[in-house]
Amino acid sequence: MTQFDFNKTTSREGTYSVQYDGTEALFGAKGLEPFWIADMDIETPEAVRDAIKNRLDNGIFGYTMWQNERFYEPVKHWWKTRFNISLNDEDIHYAASVLYTVGEVMRQKTNEGDGVILTTPSYNSFPNLIKGNDRKRVETPLLYNEEKKEYYLNTEEFRSLCSREDVTLYIHCNPHNPTGKVWSKEELLEIKNICQENGVYLISDEIHMDFVRPKEDFVSMVSLLEDDDPVLVTTGLGKSFNLASIPHSYYITKDKKITADINTAMGSRYNVNTASSLALAALEAAYTECGEWVDQLNEHIEGNFKLISDYIDEHLADYLSFDIPKSTYLGWISFEKSGLDAQEVHKALVEVGGIAVSPGKLYLDDENNHFRINVASGRTRIEDGLERIRKTFEHLSK
Repeated sequence: MTQFDFNKTTSREGTYSVQYDGTEALFGAKGLEPFWIADMDIETPEAVRDAIKNRLDNGIFGYTMWQNERFYEPVKHWWKTRFNISLNDEDIHYAASVLYTVGEVMRQKTNEGDGVILTTPSYNSFPNLIKGNDRKRVETPLLYNEEKKEYYLNTEEFRSLCSREDVTLYIHCNPHNPTGKVWSKEELLEIKNICQENGVYLISDEIHMDFVRPKEDFVSMVSLLEDDDPVLVTTGLGKSFNLASIPHSYYITKDKKITADINTAMGSRYNVNTASSLALAALEAAYTECGEWVDQLNEHIEGNFKLISDYIDEHLADYLSFDIPKSTYLGWISFEKSGLDAQEVHKALVEVGGIAVSPGKLYLDDENNHFRINVASGRTRIEDGLERIRKTFEHLSK
């Protein structure tokens, strides 16, 4: 078995990386070590890079069709071998991006002023999409079970919100960003049934699906689809294979009307209906050759989370609370127990620790007493980040 090195250091200099070159503008300070945005400081697997190189060698990158077996077969192979889900060609569709798809479903299935439900804390692009499309954000805060150390949905509140006449869409995040929650089949069935009973369209963003540990614990909303269900699942390779700068995605649905509406919008309204030839090459290689790479990557990420958990227990237990998430590569760390002022903590992380982590308020965490940290890096870099966090809280405690 090939062993992959996830501790290799690769310079991002000269690549106009948002994580590195965009940090100063966002956080207002130079020289910060960035752990905020959700891309990886880990190289895309060699098989994917080779496939892109081979496609480049052709030398022509004209308009490209995705409706062919080299798109359908790898997607079907991945879902069958990883999640034991059998897909049909007619249910799988290419789209410009995951967030484009979420936005287009919102435009197709809601009217201006309609309410769109989010579970909070929420991935920060969802409220931006809702506002940008002149819809109204409707929040249902996830509750936290101290005994089980996990978040859960208040289903009675969710049911009440879905019953409102002005609420027409629910944006689901599976697995959940930023908490790392992995949804059970029972939870998903209840959510799906509540939405359908109340005429609320359901879109499930499953971009982090390959980071559920163990992978057998991932339950996709796709596995619950029946003919003409008002449900759409959107995902892609951007997170799993670190390909965020090659725009692409795909979605899976048995709703023929929404498929026709999205295809019309992509072709006639926005003219974004042709596929990226490089993305298609990457998808075929990733989904047919890189399962072992993803498995080892998850072991590495789990090791990084264990490092963080042990470090907090040893050095920062008076200030921080942290549960190793069952999915994603994003840690959701609470400093509520410290009793420190949230604004002062986030300021000190930048000015004292020299570290850029995402403040909770970006994710509609009203108390702002969390920060999100990206652990998809080499081990040494994680150790450096932890030292910066320790320096911050030791300074604040004096």
